[in-house]
Amino acid sequence: MFKGASETLKIEDLIYQPVALIDPEQSPEVLRFNIREKQLAAMLWPSPDSSWNVVLASEFLKLEDRGKIGDLAVKGFPVPVDTPLAKVIDLIRSFPGQLGVLIDKMGFPLGVIEAGRMLSLLWEQMLHLECSVTTLMDTVNEAITMIDQQNVVVGWNKRAEELYRIPAHTIVGQEINRFFSSLVVTHVISKDVMKKKGVRNDYHQPIPGTHVLINASPIVYQDQVLGSVCSERDITETVSLHNELSKASSEVRQLKNEITKIHRPNDAFQKIVGHSKKLRDSISLAQRVANTNVAVLIRGESGTGKELFAEAIHNESSRRNKPFVVINCGAIPAALFESELFGYQSGAFTGADRKGRPGKFEIAHQGTIFLDEIGEMPLDLQVKLLRVLQNKRFYKVGGSDPIDVDVRVIAATHRDLEQMINDGLFREDLYYRINVVSLEIPPLRQRKEDIPELIYLFIREFCLQQNRDMVQIAPEVMTTLLNYPWPGNIRELRNVVERMVILAEDKMILQDHLPSSMKLKRFTAGEIASTESTLTDITDRTEKEIILQALEEAGGDKSKAAKRLGIPRSTLYYKMKKLDIKQ
Repeated sequence: MFKGASETLKIEDLIYQPVALIDPEQSPEVLRFNIREKQLAAMLWPSPDSSWNVVLASEFLKLEDRGKIGDLAVKGFPVPVDTPLAKVIDLIRSFPGQLGVLIDKMGFPLGVIEAGRMLSLLWEQMLHLECSVTTLMDTVNEAITMIDQQNVVVGWNKRAEELYRIPAHTIVGQEINRFFSSLVVTHVISKDVMKKKGVRNDYHQPIPGTHVLINASPIVYQDQVLGSVCSERDITETVSLHNELSKASSEVRQLKNEITKIHRPNDAFQKIVGHSKKLRDSISLAQRVANTNVAVLIRGESGTGKELFAEAIHNESSRRNKPFVVINCGAIPAALFESELFGYQSGAFTGADRKGRPGKFEIAHQGTIFLDEIGEMPLDLQVKLLRVLQNKRFYKVGGSDPIDVDVRVIAATHRDLEQMINDGLFREDLYYRINVVSLEIPPLRQRKEDIPELIYLFIREFCLQQNRDMVQIAPEVMTTLLNYPWPGNIRELRNVVERMVILAEDKMILQDHLPSSMKLKRFTAGEIASTESTLTDITDRTEKEIILQALEEAGGDKSKAAKRLGIPRSTLYYKMKKLDIKQ
């Protein structure tokens, strides 16, 4: 909060004091004596119409002996002592040529308010405020820009001069978009902020090689937007350091993993990459239950690595030297379910192998069976699976001899099993059988700090696979990857990195190498602009759309269109010529 003139100035600062009630018929000599003796600033006497007659002492002392004080009287309107300063200013504007008389609750005069004195004090306060704002702007580390309603620069601090190498005397008083064709500056700040929408931590690259975070707010007075102020924090060094640090961290982790493979061959969880708290919590729980026989239900979105966790749990357990068998429950046709899971005897059905065939459960004996996507299994098959899990015994198709089986069950799903139970789509007894320990795998968007490490790990993997030198990743690409929601999680990230490594030229991954669905997008004039074009192309295209829309709404009237756009008519003509808009 800033304490300005409206809070600093008090009515007492604006009035002439002391004042005294007088009889206007008193002789000039007596009045002069009272003025000098009491150091009076003004003299008053009431008027029949409830106003006051006021004479400033300085004016009275100019009178000759024969003059009358009544000739100098100026009308005075009453101002209660508790009147706010803003209201006092309104009253002075409402009674031109009159003086204000500050009165107490009993109606007794306390002082005289004169417009000239008030103007002088307010001007002094404005100069003090201007000096404070200038000092503040040049003290902060951020680049500060202030623009008015017409996008004309009215404030440009020293940090902005250093960041953009534009002297203040060159840019102040000029339209900002003559210096920057940035979509963020010319559209977000000039349009969104003018609509009282703030901008917070908006990443932007205003000039090549420079990265900033923008905060911008409208300057609002009594519901009227007077302009906006923009603060830009230079994060170029931070982005570069983060890029290098992430790369170095990935390389260190890779070396650590290679060393670990030599010294700790049984570290089953080393393939799970990441140091975020949510991921480490999941790994910690998995490690605690690994060397037990309890059933584990792994929950998480597609592509989060549920099978990787299941295999790690198996490899960390005492069953590590026995089979790890994966069953995709949603991919087995109902007709083949029993033969796939339990196997079949010789001649069990037409086309059956003469020697018969073991099922998944028989193969997994003394090992681990991983029931992937168990939420996709139809109800009638859930009954058959439950019976095997309960009895630990099954019959082959076409067989009459029971087969006992010892397996550790790990299941996985991306579905809401509890809701499926309520909807009658999943058996509650099977749910409790597989859900002794529930293990949540966080989606990639909730562990963004792991993304750089995964990216460099995949870059190294695919560079080795493609037999090419290590490629670098541009900071703006890393920013896009960090901000992307990753609906396909790690599987999607791995595919994207593989694509970028293949397409990268000159050992550098750029925005052009991203899939079109991931490229940075902006919403402007109801359309989405993609960075498949250059930023200048996007800006010109966007400005052209906005101007054409304004001209259409104004029926072709350029004056009305300029007013709608909040720019001078001359600027509209200039932009129409530049953008080849013929109207």
